[in-house]
Amino acid sequence: MVDTIGRHPIGRTNMIGIKKRNFLEKTIQKMEQWRDKARINLFQQRERYKLKVKSNQALMRAKKADRTPNLNPGAALVGLGDKPKSRKFGVTHSTIPAKPKYSMVKPAKRIYGNLWKKLERDDKE
Repeated sequence: MVDTIGRHPIGRTNMIGIKKRNFLEKTIQKMEQWRDKARINLFQQRERYKLKVKSNQALMRAKKADRTPNLNPGAALVGLGDKPKSRKFGVTHSTIPAKPKYSMVKPAKRIYGNLWKKLERDDKE
């Protein structure tokens, strides 16, 4: 009995469990913020890419307008044809799993194929 005077209890205390739980909650929050930030960056990158494509197309139209017209009409028909169905309608399914295998974070909805177009339409409205 004399040995325990002035000492802290030996062994695991309740505070250790609370600290660990808070640490896990904070870590999961940070992971969700990083995931959302990466997704926002991806959207912004797509917008920058679209602007670049539009500017390049405008430059090519200007260059083509300055050229003399092609007098060989058969050459224009060579590249024409139907698009494959996958390119025409976009990707309708994903082979990537909906939930990451070793993550504790609740996954956000995956964006692929036509979902980009839907999100962009909703974003503009």
